[in-house]
Amino acid sequence: MDQASADRIRRYQERRLRLLVRLVAARSPFYRRWFAEAGVDPASIRTLEDLPRLPLLDRQAVMDAPADFAVQPLRLMWPSSSSGTSGRPVTVYRTAGSSAFEQAALQRQWGWFGLPRDARRVVLRGSSIAVDRGVLTHEIPGDHQLLVSSFHLTPDALPEILRTIRAYRPDAVEGWTSSLTLLAARIRDAGERLPVQAVITSSETISTRQRELMGSVFEAPIVDHYGQTERVAMAGTCEALGYHVFPDYGIVELLPAEDGHAEIVGTPLHNWGFPLLRYRTGDLVDPAPSGPCPCGRAFPRLGAVAGRSEDAFVAADGRLIPLPSTVIDDLAGVDEAQIAQLAPGRFEVRIVPGRGFDADVNRAQVLRNIERLIGPGQDVAIRRMDRIPRSSAGKLRTALVLPGGMPDGAGTLIK
Repeated sequence: MDQASADRIRRYQERRLRLLVRLVAARSPFYRRWFAEAGVDPASIRTLEDLPRLPLLDRQAVMDAPADFAVQPLRLMWPSSSSGTSGRPVTVYRTAGSSAFEQAALQRQWGWFGLPRDARRVVLRGSSIAVDRGVLTHEIPGDHQLLVSSFHLTPDALPEILRTIRAYRPDAVEGWTSSLTLLAARIRDAGERLPVQAVITSSETISTRQRELMGSVFEAPIVDHYGQTERVAMAGTCEALGYHVFPDYGIVELLPAEDGHAEIVGTPLHNWGFPLLRYRTGDLVDPAPSGPCPCGRAFPRLGAVAGRSEDAFVAADGRLIPLPSTVIDDLAGVDEAQIAQLAPGRFEVRIVPGRGFDADVNRAQVLRNIERLIGPGQDVAIRRMDRIPRSSAGKLRTALVLPGGMPDGAGTLIK
């Protein structure tokens, strides 16, 4: 597909779209209601030009009634939750087929950089193995992965971690940008290098400083990709530094937004269990470069994606904690959530209750997440609020360092 012409790509997308629309019209409670109430014949949705006749979905619609979008029984799927960049936790469902397609799309992108499908990867995406198993690394032979705890990249632990990584002989390092940057900084400070074929990044934006640091330590190109927990669209870099939509994964529409940006709206073409058609991701992109990409592929290009960027937190024992918003990703019955660091080892989780909110359940989940992801010995407060304050740009930040804390009387502490 990555060598296909634009016409062939379009035919593929429209054929899959027709099948998907008929499927959701027959099996999804949400779409059964919508087609009946709107008086739209599902068979009339045949081309990309017909797609805007379908309703735009937003996160709130999925938060309110996720089961209404399922076209397979929930018992045949598994849930996945995330607060993304919005601070509004959403739960979706996945199938083995959609996960296999996701992995195949990533493996194809790796191939652009010479990586084999069975590339051996050192993976830093959080991982609570240090707490769950009492180890800093854990190998998964069947998936060609060596998991490394992102939360324990201390100078004292580095020699053991680095010995294990070198013995594993990885083709690539993969993970959150903040975790890979922290590993690279530790290796640099130890006066060493770790050459690999590629550095695979996602989930966070990459600064120029981070790119330079990773490039100098790992001596490899950055292979970045963009996606969502909702799995409606995917994009990634090519060897010519273009940022391409993967058009066989999903259809991407760009909804005009403020300041010359556009919002990514995705329609999956592979997710037959929990398809979200015309889903507003809330993610903004810059205008795409003009003209064809030097790589020669007909895959459409995107501008820079304004992804997640968070402050690194500090645990009570001085460890740096990357991507701390993972602590609030799986809260249930919550409309908004945020975690703030008030001091090293002192945190406050702010929650705006939603449908089905249970204070005791969420308090227990927060404390479990803190224990697993940051470690024991932290001071944690949980505050119930009507609304979480936004930044000066009007954004709800999912994680931030805020030494002053909230004003007295703001919200109610959950005890």
